[in-house]
Amino acid sequence: MTRDRICSAAVGLLLLAGVACAPSVSDHDNRIFAAAASLKLSVTDLSEAYAADAGAADGRYRGRVVEISGIVGNVTEGSPVLIMAGTEPVVWASLHEDTAAELLKTATQGQRITLKCFCEGLDRQVHLKSCVAPDGSR
Repeated sequence: MTRDRICSAAVGLLLLAGVACAPSVSDHDNRIFAAAASLKLSVTDLSEAYAADAGAADGRYRGRVVEISGIVGNVTEGSPVLIMAGTEPVVWASLHEDTAAELLKTATQGQRITLKCFCEGLDRQVHLKSCVAPDGSR
């Protein structure tokens, strides 16, 4: 193999790896405060979309800011994650560190809640990251 072909192959593999891993956001992405939700839907609709066709759901939701509404299934003390109720695959909402404490003060199992989050996609669970109240206040 020539040097040019090796370099081309290496660049191709790096690009492929970047596409496979993107888009990814941290659990504490401050862009969420200024971002407008591109879609509004229920936790059930989001979960059902991933259950029906994960690839199509990724194309529609992954990397986007979504506003979701649903019932809190579990609040774990000391954890900034809300596990939403009644869906399969389960939806995990990771709260932004700047607002997690305030949201967790009032979040209770069975409570209806609306959050604005980045959708990370499906990895056994549907992961939502940097979740905040829809008004985006800190």
